[in-house]
Amino acid sequence: MSPPAELHYYCRPVRERPPLLPVEFLAVTEFLADEPACKQLWDLASTQFRTRSKFLAVWPGVRFVCLHRAPDGSADGFLLVTAPVNWQIDYVVVRPDARGQGVANALLAGALTQAFRRGVPYVMLTSKPELRPMYEGLGFVAIEPPK
Repeated sequence: MSPPAELHYYCRPVRERPPLLPVEFLAVTEFLADEPACKQLWDLASTQFRTRSKFLAVWPGVRFVCLHRAPDGSADGFLLVTAPVNWQIDYVVVRPDARGQGVANALLAGALTQAFRRGVPYVMLTSKPELRPMYEGLGFVAIEPPK
């Protein structure tokens, strides 16, 4: 059985969307200085996605990392942004024990706020159809496939 088709989304950042949880928005060079967070991201990429090869193919283009930290200071959620002109969100991943607490929503809101502040024309992403309500709630529009 083949995996469900993914949807493509775009959002034009037209205002700030303050996240409901604190997030850090870092240039990739700043993120790489945090070795424990890097290890956590790698562990999540290795266990939460079908292949590490996609992650490794995307990583050279990553310019920003948005992250959330658990109360103990460990990183428990990540969002990766590649940024030529428009921004592409390539990964939104949350540690299993932190899911259902609004972390993914906060990461997305934090990234959209930064995109607005920096004058980014569009933010794009691809995701599973079951996440559509979350993305649309943040202003993303699904690009419907031709019929």
